Amino acid sequence: MFEAWLGSVVWILANVVYVSHVREGERGFKRFAAFWLGFPITLLSAFAVSESRQRRKHSDGDALDAEEEAELLREIHRDRLLRGRHRSDENEGDS
Repeated sequence: MFEAWLGSVVWILANVVYVSHVREGERGFKRFAAFWLGFPITLLSAFAVSESRQRRKHSDGDALDAEEEAELLREIHRDRLLRGRHRSDENEGDS
């Protein structure tokens, strides 16, 4: 009886965890494990719950969204171009 009760609890928790991972847009092994532990209801949840297009932001701010990341890359590119021009101007001045 304990095994059946424990199995039911694990099955319900796996379904809850899977749905929360889908809503947050999180991917990875935890989501995959929750899917298989909660099978077959998670199969229905996969079709019923819409996935978030945004990544979950961690409390420490490590995760950047796509727009912030693209802006950061553009800024790095601009900085490198300016440094290259500055160095070429210094070399021409020394000649």
